[in-house]
Amino acid sequence: MQIHEIIRTRRTALGLTQEQLAGKLGVSAPAVNKWERGNSYPDITLLPVLARTLRVDLNTLLSFREDLTETEIAEFLNRLYEVSRTEGCGAAFSLAEEKLRQFPNSDALAYSAAGLLEGLLTLFPGTDETARPGREDFVAGLYEQAAQSADPKIREWATYTVASRCIARGDLDRAEALLDQISNTHRDKRELLSALRRKQGRTEEAWTLLERELFDQAHGIQTTLLSMIDAALEEGDMDRARMLSDTAEKVGRVMDLSDYAVLSAPFQLAAAEQDGPKALALLDRLLKSLEQPWDLSQSVLYRHLVTKEAAGQTQSALIPCLLEQLRADPECAFLRQLPEYTALVERYQVQE
Repeated sequence: MQIHEIIRTRRTALGLTQEQLAGKLGVSAPAVNKWERGNSYPDITLLPVLARTLRVDLNTLLSFREDLTETEIAEFLNRLYEVSRTEGCGAAFSLAEEKLRQFPNSDALAYSAAGLLEGLLTLFPGTDETARPGREDFVAGLYEQAAQSADPKIREWATYTVASRCIARGDLDRAEALLDQISNTHRDKRELLSALRRKQGRTEEAWTLLERELFDQAHGIQTTLLSMIDAALEEGDMDRARMLSDTAEKVGRVMDLSDYAVLSAPFQLAAAEQDGPKALALLDRLLKSLEQPWDLSQSVLYRHLVTKEAAGQTQSALIPCLLEQLRADPECAFLRQLPEYTALVERYQVQE
């Protein structure tokens, strides 16, 4: 809030009339009225006594803050959008400029306002208001400010956006340098790097990046679904567990994942239901999938990926790990008691 808003809000909260506040300060009631309407400001010599009377510190009275809260930024963005609808883009830009002058060091405000204003430029291209010289540069400057933020989250978001804009206008060298600054954990880095590689004519690398992203996300979905099945089983909700298992199996097949990934959920469910024959049959297929090479080049989704499986190697080293998990899992005790289980282990030449 600005000083006139703070004076009005605090006076009202304290139950004072404008006349009463004026009497405490030795000024006229019209003077207080002008302060609260923002038409004039208190004399500098009155500020300490005004702050004490309103029971706030001087920093609060003068709105001396470096930043806004997330809630305040969200409220301002809503207001900015409404102004753009009712008064036009020009009014929205003016309002944003005024707010940013009040909080010049608020990188969160700069980044958020830039996103909304850029949206206005996209929605209303070529209009008098959006075509005004400096509008695009103003937005670009806000992103550049945020890209230098001390806040790592804001800095990374803004750096990603600046890199994307660089790719769009063909500044590929700078885009490369900016992407190097973004952590590999950034969820969209691979896709943007792929876009850069395509612009650079490095299409094989671009395909590999996209396919690796798809591959990892597909496995991430499978992992999440397995956790959801666990949660459903803990709650005794077998119907939901079956539905989730079916979903995991379908997702695995659609996303061209290995048999091991596809069959993990059905095996998990069969073990929970203590369905010995079904669990053993699925376990046999799981173990077999670890012994056989998985040639990703045969998949339309991952043909550019180079993996050990595609090179003819297997994941047979995981077999002891899988059987050790079964040995330690109390829910699989029924399975270990079956004669067929021992025969299955011996068939894969693994010592139980």
